[in-house]
Formats: sequence, structure tokens, C-alpha cells
Amino acid sequence: MKDKFPKIFAKREFYIVLFICIFALAITGVMASRGGFKKQKKEDLSQEDFMIVPEEEPALEATQMEKEDRIAEEDERKEEEDIEFVEDEEVAPKEEVEQEPTSNIEGMLPPVDGDIGFDFAQEDLIYSETLEEWTTHEGIDIFAKEGQEVKAALSGQISEVYEDELWGMVIILDHGDGLLTKYANLATIDMVQEGTRVEKGTVISRVGTTAAIEMIMEPHVHFEVIKDGKSVDPKDYIPEFSHLK
Repeated sequence: MKDKFPKIFAKREFYIVLFICIFALAITGVMASRGGFKKQKKEDLSQEDFMIVPEEEPALEATQMEKEDRIAEEDERKEEEDIEFVEDEEVAPKEEVEQEPTSNIEGMLPPVDGDIGFDFAQEDLIYSETLEEWTTHEGIDIFAKEGQEVKAALSGQISEVYEDELWGMVIILDHGDGLLTKYANLATIDMVQEGTRVEKGTVISRVGTTAAIEMIMEPHVHFEVIKDGKSVDPKDYIPEFSHLK
């Protein structure tokens, strides 16, 4: 027994030493592992410290705002200068252009082919053989053959068709713009109807002798031009008779 005991003890001592060595190795491995982890963490933190997100510098923003304000001020100053220039600029007065009567622009046709007998007279009186007195004459009398065609002097609408005690058979045309033409001493009023539109040169009646106030005269058409309710000289509206003024 005494000989075996040292051998057993020797084996036990070997295992104890082996255990201690393994334990020491384990501890060393753990410590080394922890050290590596800390080192890696420090490196990661170092990298994060150097990752800086670029931001717009306040100085650049201020410079840009100042530039925009300066441009706005320059534009406003230019607008004020333009306004002052317009106010100071003298506006040339418009030249007044004398407009010719509408009748002279379009030109009326003589209602019948013939010569003027009695002329237009509002200020200078003329002697009426029928009335045997001096009187005014608000139109012109155009001599023609009895039954000769009477035409519309200008396009318009038939506004009145009637028989008058003094002027016989009468037709009145409305040409718009306050312009009327009157045809009297006609042979008939059956060729037109009130409200009908006729064109310039359309035959509307024939020459007659129905006007009692001019019954002694030769056959003719008594023709008047009325502008805004006032009788005017028909020769101003008929180019063919303008030389007779």
C-alpha cells in the first residue's frame, strides 16, 4: 500500500496541474476575446466620429439672401424710374379729322333720272305757282316723264307708305342712323309694303302728279332727305347733284 500511494498521489497532482493550466488558458482566451471586442468597438466609434454630415453654411445662406434683396431693390427702382418717365412724357394731342357725312361716303342715287326743277330752300324762299306765294321747300323736285321708274336712293327699310292731301302718294325709307328719305307725288304705292327691306336702286314706284301742292308743275318726284328729324339739302347726299350746290 505504501508503494502504491505515491503513484496515486503523483497522478492526482498531474491532473490538478493540468486543470490549472486549462483554466488559465481559458481565462487567457476570455480576456483576449474581451480585449479584441473593446478594440473593435473603439475603431467603430472612431469611424462614426469622422462621419460628419455636411450642412449648408450660414454664411452662404446670408450671402444668397443679400443678393436676392439687392436684385429686388434694383427692379423696384427701375419700375419707379419708368413710371416717372411716363408721367413726364408729353402726350401729343390727337389731330381731329373732319369726317364726311355718311351719305358722301356711300353716295345716294338720284331717285329718278331727270333735272332739278325746284331746289331745296329753307332760308331763301321760293315762289310756288300753285300756292301763289313765297314759301320754303324742304326737298328737291326732279322733273321726269310721268310713269318713269322711281328708285330707292339708298338701301333701307320701308317705314311708311301713305297718301297725303298735299303731297299725294308718299313712301318713306329708313336707312338707319337717323337718316330717312321721302318720295312724294308718286303714281302708286302698291309696289312696296311697310317693313320690307329694299336695296339701293330697287324700283319702289313711278312718277305721278298726285301732289295737290304742286299740281301746276310738270310731272316730277318730290325728294327729301331727313337727318335726325331735320330736313337737309339732298344735293349733299347725291354725288351726281353735288356740282349744283
